[in-house]
Amino acid sequence: MESGPLPDIKERIAGEEVNPDNDSKIEIVQYEHHGRIVSVFEYCKGLHKDVCLCYSCSKFHPGEPDNCPIAQVTYENCVRFGILTPMWECPEFTE
Repeated sequence: MESGPLPDIKERIAGEEVNPDNDSKIEIVQYEHHGRIVSVFEYCKGLHKDVCLCYSCSKFHPGEPDNCPIAQVTYENCVRFGILTPMWECPEFTE
């Protein structure tokens, strides 16, 4: 199995780009997602597609009738509650 973008993301999360002063407070920002104002750690904003296993899965067909049922229900839950849920683990993953 080939590795994904995680080493780069780990560096981004742990490195100086995230917390250059090495203090304990990491900034939380707000933006509009699925029509709602949401809050997110600033360093995580925009990382969803980089860490979501679905984007590397052959069963992932967003917007299509044959989309993975796990991905579809997760997406519907995200829209319902105005959240973002990247898939980190999945029993149905296939490359």
